[in-house]
Amino acid sequence: MRAIFFRKWIVFLYVGIVVLAAGFVLGSYFYNHIASEIKECRGQYQYVNADVVCGGPDVIRKTGYIQTRDKIANFIEQEKSEGRVSDAAIYFRDLAHGPVFGVNELEDFAPASLLKLPLAFVFMTLAETQPKLLDTTINYDGIITVDGQNLKPQKTAETNHSYTIEELLEMMLVYSDNASYELLELYLTKTPERAHWRKDTFQDLGLINPTDRIEETVTVRGYASLFRILYNASYLKPEFSEKLLGWLAKSDFTSGLVSGVQGGVTVAHKFGERLFDDGKKQLHDCGIIYYPGNPYLLCVMTQGDDWKALESVISHISETVYREVVSRRL
Repeated sequence: MRAIFFRKWIVFLYVGIVVLAAGFVLGSYFYNHIASEIKECRGQYQYVNADVVCGGPDVIRKTGYIQTRDKIANFIEQEKSEGRVSDAAIYFRDLAHGPVFGVNELEDFAPASLLKLPLAFVFMTLAETQPKLLDTTINYDGIITVDGQNLKPQKTAETNHSYTIEELLEMMLVYSDNASYELLELYLTKTPERAHWRKDTFQDLGLINPTDRIEETVTVRGYASLFRILYNASYLKPEFSEKLLGWLAKSDFTSGLVSGVQGGVTVAHKFGERLFDDGKKQLHDCGIIYYPGNPYLLCVMTQGDDWKALESVISHISETVYREVVSRRL
């Protein structure tokens, strides 16, 4: 009896070992297979939120941003007291399911060149149902009056040249070219139907249709939502969100958000500048900082008397936030 019992025990033990081994092998296979699928999926997207489609773990600690917020708020007050800015606001969002904070995030500022991004939304929305729209050619005959820009575009639409809508959109976002912007605006205002496209898209995005671009205002919180919409591909198709963010990542303005982060970290952003009749200046920079494994959104709007001082304030805030994110690496 003991011998039979012992043999049965050995069989059960052997079967158990085989089952455990098989489970381990299968578990490892499925884990590696899933990990491989996630990696392959992530490789398809450089700018939109791969976590939405592919999943992934947190790489930074997500709590305790109150001190960072207070530090930035104190810095802004110090800059005000020393006359380098007269007003400033920021909005931060951890795009990997993380926290949000702001300073003066509901203050109104002039959008200026920031309006170029929602205008790009209009054309990309139309391109989803009109595939040939981006290839439509527009001729620049020189009749448009383009306002002067403090930050001159390195590339601009030239008179007596023809451009596709896609080429104009790229110049408008990469170089913040006013000529390209005005040509695209003119294209939309030529017919009531096109003008209606613009109005509908702006309203969908939560922006008041700026019939008077001089008087229109935005907040850091409201404008930052455009980047979140792009990142999560929640309004445009992923390929169009990817295209817009790709252009924004090539922006040639590097004195604001970009100068506050480590070299090699991609920043997809849009800046805006406005000079008022009384000499007051506004400079803004908003975008996504692609910190490895944990992108975050930062929008900074400023007002003061000196362009360089405003650039410095934006750069300092960007650096403060970047250092904080780096310090949270798990």
